[in-house]
Amino acid sequence: MPDKKIKDNYSFKEMEYNLQGFKSFKKAYEFLSLFGIKNESIQKSFEGLQDIDEKFKYLQETPDKFNQYFSKLGWIAYESMNFDKMVEAVRLAEEGKMEEAEEVLINYYDNKDNLLFMISRLKGIEEFRPRIKLIHKALDDYIQGRYHACIPVVLMMIDGFVNDIEQKGFFATETDLSVWDSIAAHDSGLNVLAKVLGESRKKTRTDEISLPYRHGILHGRDLGYDNKITAIKTWATLFALGDWARAVKAGKKEETKEFKTPTIKESIKSIKDSLEQYELIQNEKKLIEQWKPRILNANIDFKPKGHISDYQEGSPERALVEYIEYLLKGNYGKMALLTTKLFSSNDSIKKLAGEIRSIFRGKKLIDYKIISIEDKAPVY
Repeated sequence: MPDKKIKDNYSFKEMEYNLQGFKSFKKAYEFLSLFGIKNESIQKSFEGLQDIDEKFKYLQETPDKFNQYFSKLGWIAYESMNFDKMVEAVRLAEEGKMEEAEEVLINYYDNKDNLLFMISRLKGIEEFRPRIKLIHKALDDYIQGRYHACIPVVLMMIDGFVNDIEQKGFFATETDLSVWDSIAAHDSGLNVLAKVLGESRKKTRTDEISLPYRHGILHGRDLGYDNKITAIKTWATLFALGDWARAVKAGKKEETKEFKTPTIKESIKSIKDSLEQYELIQNEKKLIEQWKPRILNANIDFKPKGHISDYQEGSPERALVEYIEYLLKGNYGKMALLTTKLFSSNDSIKKLAGEIRSIFRGKKLIDYKIISIEDKAPVY
């Protein structure tokens, strides 16, 4: 394992400093309050501090422990991974219950809605979008238990996805997947995983394997790959690469800096932002947990064709109708704006509008109607 831990990442060090400063400020305030110096808004800001501090310690320490126990088994920690499952797996591993720990991870990924949600997040990455059609076919194969078909396709998409960003495949020996201030792309993460899954497999084997060895599977040497756990680890690798790609596209591949003690003003702002971000994440988790698929019937629950105002605000069907209405009017700028809400892009609205115009050039939408609405997964 590399000497530098994930807990030494810039973001963790910054948060650690801010929390220590906030706790010192709380002690100073409690001392001043003995002399009658009190402020209700300041007092309120201290609520939940202990809970946040405890959660931060888990957040800071768990990814390193997770990689320590699981990277050689084909799992690594990454930003968008379910943190509660990560914590539970580490707890079981520390108790020596590795099989139960892996079962926690398997059950997490072996869920159609979870997989659909994680795939939907990848759509925001430009280099992944051309692969969506094949990925959904691989998902169908997975759901139907056709692991022999699912695994090679996902492995190929992993290689091509990384190649489009790095000009080198995920399994190429010279590929460096480390990125500054990242969990997925920490030296103990994807680089280790690439070596494990890229192991040379020169002999034909028929015994069952539990790791998606790229060379053994795609070169027809590992014939015992057709099983659920190997398929799930292939999916998990793809989702970890999604966080890597976002970090690279955010400029973190080139960026690197050491943590410097901020000013008092910067510290206060950072604490406020961190608390707000924590609250936002908790609210999003609650929304995902509370989500239930809708069962909608045409002409009863929705109009097959109507005005934008006929559809519930914030619903996907309203967004679809709005998009179609702009298409009918040839308003490619508005279509581009709606597109950026679904898929983040660094391109200007003008450029996106031009691309959409070229897609629909020579085509004219005469009429439309919504036949059915099927909710598959929560997406934010």
